Amino acid sequence: MNNDRDPRTVFSSHAILISRGLEALVLLTFIAGAIPFALAQPVWWLRLSDSAISLAPVILLAVILLRLSEVSIAATPTPRRQGFRTASRWAFVYGLLIPLQLIAFTWLWFDSDRQVNASIRQGERNRFAIQKGVLGSSSDRELQALLAGANLGPLPAITAGSLADHKQQLTKAIDANGAVFSASLRRERSAMLRNSIPGTLRVLLGALIVGAILFTITGQL
Repeated sequence: MNNDRDPRTVFSSHAILISRGLEALVLLTFIAGAIPFALAQPVWWLRLSDSAISLAPVILLAVILLRLSEVSIAATPTPRRQGFRTASRWAFVYGLLIPLQLIAFTWLWFDSDRQVNASIRQGERNRFAIQKGVLGSSSDRELQALLAGANLGPLPAITAGSLADHKQQLTKAIDANGAVFSASLRRERSAMLRNSIPGTLRVLLGALIVGAILFTITGQL
């Protein structure tokens, strides 16, 4: 029988071709999702890991096709080597996702805290400079002009009373707005971290399952 017309050989060739096409599709999708590159941002790494888990079924299908190709022509060693290399390569990638995800989430935790503290310190410096200008104002008109150009949130309107009363009232209001601003930033950080936990656990569990499947397939090739 002509091997070129052997259905098993034809199936094996098609399976290998489709498998390689699926791998190429995964790589192109992965690269497209990684653009624009932001290596210094932990969120970028978390998003990249999540993308790898979403593409895991395609990788498993590509490896399974190579495995079926081997089974269909067991006497030919080439598909066996291809399947082993492919499964081993992707098993390593998905095994690497586990420490990478933990590092990225820890990085996000500390980096978000650093950014929040930096924003709070900058806000405090701005408020201190404005309060200094308030205390140094010589008239209500000067106070209004100073506050008009500052982004301090809602402040009490200047009502009847002495200039000293107005200064004291505005200084306390600026302090209160600063406390609200700081609390708001910390709440936003906490919410962001809470929202990141399910995705992080999904990647960790998914990487563990996919890696285990690929290592099992590798042991059987």
